[in-house]
Amino acid sequence: MAKKILIVDDEPDIITFISAILEENGYSSISASNGIEVLELLRKEKPDLVLLDLMMPKKSGIAMFQELRKDPDMSNTPVIVQTGVSEVTGVDFRNFMFKQPLRDEKKFVESTGLTKYTIPDGYIEKPIDPVELIKVIKKVLKET
Repeated sequence: MAKKILIVDDEPDIITFISAILEENGYSSISASNGIEVLELLRKEKPDLVLLDLMMPKKSGIAMFQELRKDPDMSNTPVIVQTGVSEVTGVDFRNFMFKQPLRDEKKFVESTGLTKYTIPDGYIEKPIDPVELIKVIKKVLKET
C-alpha cells in the first residue's frame, strides 16, 4: 500500500505540483489549504508524513507544527517543512532551524507547552525541486 502524505499549503498550484510528484513516485496524497483543516485530516486520514508550509492564512505552519507535537496521537507523525521564507527574507532558514543552539530550552518548553524542544524531521526550500523533495521524503520515511 502506498504511503499517504498530507500536503499543507495555501497555494493550489503548489498542492497540484507536489501531488503529481508524489503520485509519480508511488505515494498517495491528501491536502489541506490551511492550518485549521490539518488536525481534522490528521485524525481522519492518519497520514504517514506531513509536508507543511510555514506561511499560511488562518494559522501559521509554525503554530500548526507546535500543535502537532503537543497532541499525543499525532506527535510522532513525521513533518517536513516546506517554505520560501529564505527566498523572501534572505535568511538561511535551514541553518536557523537545524543548526542553531537553543538559548533557553526550559523557557521555550514552558512558553510553547511542548514537553521538549522539537524541530521538523525534514526541510525543503521553495521553489521545490522534485528530485530533492523525494530524496528528503525517502530519508524521513527511512526508505533509503
